[in-house]
Formats: sequence, structure tokens, C-alpha cells
Amino acid sequence: MDGIPIPWHENRSKKSKKYEEKEADQAAHAGSRVHPDESGEAGGDERTLDEEFGSRDKYNKFTDPNYWGPVLRPYVLFANLNQRICENEYFNNWIIFCIILAGALVGVQTYEGMDEDPAVLALDMIILVFFAAECVFKIFAEGVAIWRFWLGKEWAWNNFDFFIVLACIPGLLSLGKQVVVLRLLRLMRLAKVFRKIPQLQMIVMGLVGGMKSISYIVLLLCMVFYLYAILGIMMFADNDPFHWGTLPLAMMTLFRASTLEDWTDVMYFNIYGCDQYKSGGGINYCDVATDDCSHLLPDEVDADGNNVYLLDCSVPELNYIGADNCTKAILDGDVDDQGRAIRHVYNHLNLTIYNSDVLCVNPSTSMYGAPIFYISFIVVSALVMLSLFVGAVTMAMADSMEGMKRDQEEKDKIRRLEKGRKAAEDLRKTGSIRNSYSNINEIEEDEPEEVLTGKMARERARMKTLLMAAWDGSEVDPNAQDEVPFEGWKKSYAELSRLMEKLTEASWFQNFVTFVIMMAGAQVGFQTYEEEDIKHRDALEAIDFVISTIFTVEVVFKLIAQEFEPWLFFRSGWNRFDFALVVGGYLPLGFDLKMLRLLRLLRVLKLVNKLPQLQVIITALMMGVSSIGYIGVILCIFFYFFAIIGMIFFAQNDPWHFGSLHMTMLTLFRASTLEDWTDIMYINTYGCQIFGYSDTMNEALNGAGCGSAKALGKGQLARSVIWRGSPMSSLYFLVFVMIGALVLLTLFVGVVTTSMEEATEDMKEALAIEAEVQKVAEEENIPQEQVEMYRVVFGILDLDGGGSIEEDELKIGLDAIGRKPTDAELKKMLLEVDESGDGEVDFAEFLQFMMVVKRAQTKRRSQANLEIDGLELDALEEEEEGEGGEEDEGGHEGNE
Repeated sequence: MDGIPIPWHENRSKKSKKYEEKEADQAAHAGSRVHPDESGEAGGDERTLDEEFGSRDKYNKFTDPNYWGPVLRPYVLFANLNQRICENEYFNNWIIFCIILAGALVGVQTYEGMDEDPAVLALDMIILVFFAAECVFKIFAEGVAIWRFWLGKEWAWNNFDFFIVLACIPGLLSLGKQVVVLRLLRLMRLAKVFRKIPQLQMIVMGLVGGMKSISYIVLLLCMVFYLYAILGIMMFADNDPFHWGTLPLAMMTLFRASTLEDWTDVMYFNIYGCDQYKSGGGINYCDVATDDCSHLLPDEVDADGNNVYLLDCSVPELNYIGADNCTKAILDGDVDDQGRAIRHVYNHLNLTIYNSDVLCVNPSTSMYGAPIFYISFIVVSALVMLSLFVGAVTMAMADSMEGMKRDQEEKDKIRRLEKGRKAAEDLRKTGSIRNSYSNINEIEEDEPEEVLTGKMARERARMKTLLMAAWDGSEVDPNAQDEVPFEGWKKSYAELSRLMEKLTEASWFQNFVTFVIMMAGAQVGFQTYEEEDIKHRDALEAIDFVISTIFTVEVVFKLIAQEFEPWLFFRSGWNRFDFALVVGGYLPLGFDLKMLRLLRLLRVLKLVNKLPQLQVIITALMMGVSSIGYIGVILCIFFYFFAIIGMIFFAQNDPWHFGSLHMTMLTLFRASTLEDWTDIMYINTYGCQIFGYSDTMNEALNGAGCGSAKALGKGQLARSVIWRGSPMSSLYFLVFVMIGALVLLTLFVGVVTTSMEEATEDMKEALAIEAEVQKVAEEENIPQEQVEMYRVVFGILDLDGGGSIEEDELKIGLDAIGRKPTDAELKKMLLEVDESGDGEVDFAEFLQFMMVVKRAQTKRRSQANLEIDGLELDALEEEEEGEGGEEDEGGHEGNE
């Protein structure tokens, strides 16, 4: 049979058949119709969508080379190669890098001349090649069923990527600058890596989970806004047409007021009337009865009834670039049918605006109605309903955090447990300090002796001895010092090291250093004044020298305290920071280290341990720092996306706020803090020629101000944008403020609130455990020194650092000291003290556990002593009986 070829349809692997049979069984149980092929195997003409477009971890005949004949087998093998490329981690990371780079290039191309730069264009084309290659690899990876690229499990992302590639190919699709937006949308694919970062996943899940509640809140707000808008139009439309002239204007005004942005100016307009309170919120009302409002009044009305506003060309008037307004208007084509230069004035219904001036025609006051209207609205919308955004996001984040926290804690526990196993292995190899604790009777005699010359090795030995003593029920002083195995000058230096260690760890020394740190901070503040303003500069310099000396002495003391292992000093981040400051103060670095020395004030944070409530706050902030950083990443991506969109629509009209990418990002950050965001919106709603732009802003732009050729050349919109604005403005800012300010910034509150709750719970739990510890100590009559010894032992056994001990950790720790109780003995003792029944023992329960162990050891010793006494008594009786027998035998012989 060796030379006989096997038909391709019979040359299927056993693994393929096994998967097909399993797949057929699963389909039969699911009620799917699977028809066997000619060979009787589950091939399948009719299959469910889940089977047809299922995940790749199931058997897939379309990519199995053994399933197809010799014609298609090479192609399927090639498809498998493409599949391995697509699943390769390095390839996916490279694609993510290209996505980020493509998004950055979109921003770079917004700057003048960069969209035609050869290097940028070449890099953009290279990125396009990689994106196209990704699509090609994924198409071929589907094997024979290439349609699954567009219809399979990841059909949404695949179709999106494929369309982006087609849209970016030069000359293929005529999308204009909209392709920039589509290319930028590829940044959304970064959501795939969110699940790799637990904190980021928690934030995104909290945000998504809160969206449903937020949508209901928005719906409720819209109903409230609509009712107040109708009422506002009825009360204030005649007096304040800019804010209440139409229903859309009224709705936007209420949204503005709900964000607390200049809402008092809007209220004062309607309390005192537009003829009395004229300026505020970016506009100036011009009263036709008392002010010169000729620039707002039409010069004539044409035959169609439209107002005509003409420029006065009798007197030349120069604009901000030094050109005559009339001449420029004629050159730009701003003329009527008679060739006269015209002005563009916004005039709709009863609202007339020009250069931020608004015509006040029907002034009226509302001394009582306006305050009641605005105060009630602010209370209902801003102070109550918008606060629901915070609650919705916070609650959703808390819910998502629970599950993720458990998963992350399990991963951290495994990591710390593995680290603890290594520490236990080091402890196993460490010898015990025999000559320091002579009362320990049960030390393994077969343990190899180890010469402990290093400080760290002796510390491990001391910990091992404490653990052995605690388990054996011996009384040990945890503060006892072991003998140092040195002679001569080394012994003297080691004794000096111990003295320095006690000194640097003393509370009075640490408080003194803290006082010096605060003095250094004050001294740096005094040195910011000019020399002639300080009368005692010599004294300040002397104090500076003394402070530097004290810091130097502190570092030297701490280095000496490490004996012959000074590198242990650098394990602490604070120590490394202090060392850098001290050494830097003596080096000719050419810059002042006073600001760096001022950072030593951060060491005062060590005092928070003495203030529990402050400790909760600091702990919450530290817990939320990483999450806050991830929120910053999300905000940057969101801002960047909206910045590109904003430049596309508003750069021609508003070069001050949207003229460049960095200024646009700054503008959006300003808007996210709700600082005068409506001024930016109105500029782009009405046009820079109608609203908002002053001569100061135009002059600062150096010839690139409102209506300039340089500004208008930044986009493809018509020149009329400067007096008509963009219809996208209101929608753009509404969406941005809703998401950027009211939702995303709320995440900061949610993270800090959640961290505060978690830190508070941890503190309450710690205080409860400590109270239980004191209770156990009183009931068992345990001295405080012994409690501290058991606390050190607890820290040794808590391998994962989680604040509790499990059975596995206890077994690993006891095995490290040669103590191997049976599982039944260990579980029996643990069940006696595990009051919560969660399988974990906190320090209070551990203290009870050690008392159980101690009583068991005492009972065992008593029984052993009784057995020894019994044996000795039996031996004595036997000896006495033997002596008595000899005497009886001697007496009997005498009688005879």
C-alpha cells in the first residue's frame, strides 16, 4: 500500500474528523440541520449562522488543507499563513501603532504646508499600504470562504477598515476632506486594547453602563427645557430677542444656563430691560431710543422687502490690516446689484446683530418674574437634574468595578503569592539564630548551619526564629538583638550601625527631620524675594547651610545603618530622592536646586498615618491616580477627535480658536471647563463678522484674522461663512459639552468617589480588626510585646500581602521552617478561629489561632511530661520491686 496514492477526500486528519463529529453532535442538540456528506461525516450543506460565521477556535473546514483537494490545498495553506500573521501579537501591536501614527498625521496635516509635504505624504502612503495589507491578510485568512471577512464575526470592524482603505486611495473615491475624518475614526479601534488594561476597562464599562441612565436623564431634561423655553419666550422674547427670540435660541439659552455659564447676565437683561442693562454675556444691546444704532438699522429696503445695509464710503475707514473697508468689500464681491459696497448684518424676525451689537427695540422689565424663573430653573436643572449625571456614572462605575476588582485581585494575588513562595524559599535556606533564643527547644538538629554575616540574611533568620517560636508556643522577645558574627573593627562598625538604625527610626528624629523639611520650604519661599527686600539675607544663607548639613547627616546615618550592605538604602524611593538632592547640592550643576529641595515637603505626607481621616483621603487619591491617568487618555482621544472635526468646520471663520491644532485643543479644554463656551459657539453660529471678534483679536492674529485670505484659505467653505456662520456649530458644541464636560469630566468625580468609598471601607475594616485584636489580647491575657511578635509573624505568613492568611499560605510558611502539620489538623485549628467562614484569617483571627496552637502545644508537652513521669515511675517501681525481691530472697535463705 506504500505506493498507492490515497484520495484527497479520504486524507483527512483524525483531528478534523473528530471536530466535525463533535460539531455535528452539538448542532443536533441545538436543533440545527446538519447533513452528512458522501463519506458519512458531518460536512454540512445547511448550517446555522453561529456555525458558519463562528469563532476560529472551532473547527473550520474552510481553512483546513486536508479537507480540500490538491488544487485548492496550496491556497488553503497560504490562507493559514495569513491567519497566523493576523493572529500574531507583534503584527497587531504594529497595526495599533500605525493607527496612532495615522491619527497623529491627520493633526500634522492641519498645519500650513504640511498637507503637501513630501515626507508627510510618503509616510501617509506607507501607513495606507500597511492598512491595505492588513485587509488583504484578513481576507485571505478566511480561506475558501473569503466572504466571511465582510459577513463574519468581526464584520463591523472589517467593513469599516475596508471602506477606510478604499476612501484613502488617491483618486478612487472623491470624498474631499471628509476622508480625514474617516481616517481619524480608526482611532476608535483602540477600544480593542481597553480590555488589556483593567483600570481603563473599568472606566469604559462604567461610562457605557451609565449611558442608559444618562439617556433617560437627557430625555427628562429635554422635557423640562421645553416647558421653560415656551414660558421664557412668552415672558422675555420682546425684550431679549438674542436669547429668547425663537424656540431653538431659547433651548440653547436654557442649556447654557444649566451649565451655569453667564446665566446671571441673561437674567439681568430681563430684570432691568435691554435699555438699562446693556452689556453682558458677550453682547451689547443698543437701544434705538437713546443710542446711535445706525449700524444696525437698514439703509433701505429693496423691491423684495429685504433690508439693505450699505457701507459709508464717503469717509475712508481702514480695517485691522490697514485696508479700506469699502475697497476690500468691492474686491471681495460684497456689493448689491447697483455695485455698492454692503455690510452683512444678521437680521431674522426681531433679532438684528452686527459686530456683537444687538438691536433693542421693545425693552421691558420683569423685577419679580425673571428672578423666580431663573432661580427655579437653575435649582431644577443645574443643581438637581444635572447632578444626576454624577450619580449615574458613579453608580455604573461602582457596579462594573465589583466584578473587575475581583478579577484583578485574583491576578494580583497569584502574582504576590508567587513572589511569596520565592521569599519562603529564601526563608527555608536561612539558618536560625540559635544562640539568641536559648528557650527554643524544638529546632531541627539536622538543619545545616549558615554563617549569617549580612544584615538582610540575619533579618530573615530572625523572622524564621520568630515564626518557629510562635508555632512552638515559646516565649520570644521580638525586639531581642542577635549576636553579630564580626570581630575587631567590623564588630565596632556593626554596633555603630545598630545605633544609627535605632536613631533614624526613632520618632523624635523623624519629627525633627520633618520640622527641618518645613523650615527648608519656608526658607526657599523667603529666597524668592529680591535681595534688597530681605534685611537678613546672611542669616538665611546660614540657615540654608545648616539645613543642607542636617539633610547630609541624615543620609549618612541611614547609609551607616545598613552595615556592610549600603545598597539596601536605595530600596526606598524616598531614600533615592533624598540622596539625589544631597549629592546634587554639592555638584557644580549650574542650576538652582532650591525647587527640588522644596519637593522634600512631600515627605510630610508620611505623617498621614497619625491622622486616620487624612489617611483615607490620601489613600483614595493614590488609588485613583492610575484611573485618573486613564481618564486623561480617554479625554485626549476625545478632544483630538473633536479638534479635527472643529478645524474642518470652523477654522475659516474662527482662526482665533480653531486656527491650529494646539489652539483648538486648548479651546476645547476651555469649553470642557464651561468657561465662556457659548462665546465660541455664537462666533461660529453667526460668523466672526457678526459676533465676537474684536480688533484686538484680529490684530493679534497678524493678518490672519476674521475674513482674511489666510484664514479663508484653511478650508473649502464659502466666504459667506464669516457672516452666516456654520449650521453645525450649535450641534457640535451641544454634543461636545454634553459628553466632554458633563459626562467625561464626571468620571473624575466617579473615580475619586469610588476610591473614597473603598478606602473608607478598608479603614473601617482595619479599625474593626484592631479592636478585635485588643479584645482577644485582653481575653487571653497576651502582653503587648507578644501581640507585636505575632503581628510580625502574621506579616511573614501573609505571602500575597492581602492582609489575610489562607490555608495555602500557612502551609507554605510552616513548610519553610520545617513544620508540617497534617491538612486535617490545620483545617481543624483554622475552623476554630475563622468566624467569618470565608476561608481567610485576618490578624485578629490569627491571634486566636496562635492561642489555639499554643494551648495544643502546651497540652502536648504536658502529656509528654506525664508520659515521661509515668515511665520514670514505672521504672522506679520496678527497681523497688527488684530490690524488695532480693531482700525477701536473702531473708528466706537466713531462715533456712
